[in-house]
Amino acid sequence: MKARLMAVVLTVILAAAGAQAGGWSGTYSLTTGSVELTNSQANSSWVPVSVMWKFASPGTGTAEVWRVSGLESFMLSNCAFTNVTTLTWVPDADYPFGLGDALVIRSSVTNGVVQVIRKGE
Repeated sequence: MKARLMAVVLTVILAAAGAQAGGWSGTYSLTTGSVELTNSQANSSWVPVSVMWKFASPGTGTAEVWRVSGLESFMLSNCAFTNVTTLTWVPDADYPFGLGDALVIRSSVTNGVVQVIRKGE
C-alpha cells in the first residue's frame, strides 16, 4: 500500500510539473505602440518563445523587444523594417522572467497586434 501511495504522489507531482512548464500565448493590441507583460507570480518564472507582430496593412518602421528587471532595461532585439505585414522574433537563448520582471514589446507601427508565446520554467 505504501509503495502504491508513493507512486500516486509521484504521478501527481510530475503531472503538476508538466502542467506548469507548458506553453501559452496571448494576443495584444499595438494601438499604444507598446505591450508590457510583467511576471506577477512569486513562485514561477517563464521565458519568451517567440514574439510575432501582425499589421493590418504593410508598414515601415521599427520594432523592439526589451527586458525590464528592477531599474535596469536590456534590449533583447531591435529591427527596422520596410513594407511588411508580419515580423517574428525567436530568442537565441532562454531569457527567464521572474517576479517583477517585464517583457516590453514596442512598435512604431500601431495598426495591428502582437502575439507572445511563452513557456514556464
